[in-house]
Amino acid sequence: MSGRLDWDSANIVARKHVLSTLRETAYLTSLEAALVQSGRHMTVLRHLLAPPMSQDQFSLLCPRYVKSVEKTGRGMSPAVAGDVAACILEWRNRRITRWIDAQRQPRRVELEALIRSTAPLLSQQFVQTLRRNRLSAKQELEITTLLRRKGWTAKHGQLVSTLSDVPARHFLHKTRFATKTLPQEVDIACGLGGTVVLAMECKVTNDVTNSIKRINDILKKATAWQGHWGSFVQTAALLQGVVGYKDVSRLLAANVHVFWSHDLERFERWIDAHLTEAMPLTKAPQT
Repeated sequence: MSGRLDWDSANIVARKHVLSTLRETAYLTSLEAALVQSGRHMTVLRHLLAPPMSQDQFSLLCPRYVKSVEKTGRGMSPAVAGDVAACILEWRNRRITRWIDAQRQPRRVELEALIRSTAPLLSQQFVQTLRRNRLSAKQELEITTLLRRKGWTAKHGQLVSTLSDVPARHFLHKTRFATKTLPQEVDIACGLGGTVVLAMECKVTNDVTNSIKRINDILKKATAWQGHWGSFVQTAALLQGVVGYKDVSRLLAANVHVFWSHDLERFERWIDAHLTEAMPLTKAPQT
């Protein structure tokens, strides 16, 4: 039943996204102006191409396109927006955008046909993201629950600028580590003592292609943390789903500790063995 509800919800959201992009681009006749205002429209526009393209595929088609604008909603510069708009118009699915070639306003039946063909493509992507985020949140909850059960203390903070911000047997959920450039968010930061912190990323993947993206994200963060903190910040990955063997090898080669959601006991044993500053779980009685 949850699968059907996810799909129905995703369809509603996808339809709203398509309608919003159609309206704000003046039914695809004012792409450049709309992209200057917000890059979020690219999620819909990429699915109007023939064939529909992923972010990476569109980046090859239009090198000036920056993937992050879809997530942040940041507007493009007029020059970049012009290049992106030109690529979209050239590669668009002409069968469902006939009014552009005819230089007229779209008919209602044409708009409905476009929505019917595009919304399911977006819905599939939204469902996969929804399930992945739900499972990732479950991973994080399982780790924080395990740490609390072992007597660890949750600590709050938006930015880890010194490693003393994460003392032994303390953890921070959804915080950021300072780096030489931009701070990088970490799912769970665990204080191991001796100014050593474990930065744990929780990743759920749907398929081997998705696995590459998730592992690349971990490696990017690990490189940034190591460059700034050296060996005082160790990186770990808690994995679940379909993960390519080569991707696991890449993590291990980069000195990232790999754990699996179905075997949290191994993580528990590891973290006990690597605590260098054991703190008492209760205070000693006063004499």
